[in-house]
Amino acid sequence: METWVIVVVIFLAIGAIIGNLSMLKRSAHPMRRKSLNDLEETLPRSGDRRKEQMEKQRKQRQENR
Repeated sequence: METWVIVVVIFLAIGAIIGNLSMLKRSAHPMRRKSLNDLEETLPRSGDRRKEQMEKQRKQRQENR
């Protein structure tokens, strides 16, 4: 009567091991088509504001000439 409990536990352990291995196999594929570094940004970075200000100043200087 106790042997069926052991058999069930063994089957559950084997199933858990196979399930974990299949999850490892799935995670080997990339989840994104492009990496985050390759995506185009929609918001400017803080350093870009300086560039914009410098360009505006250049345009103003050229207009003042």
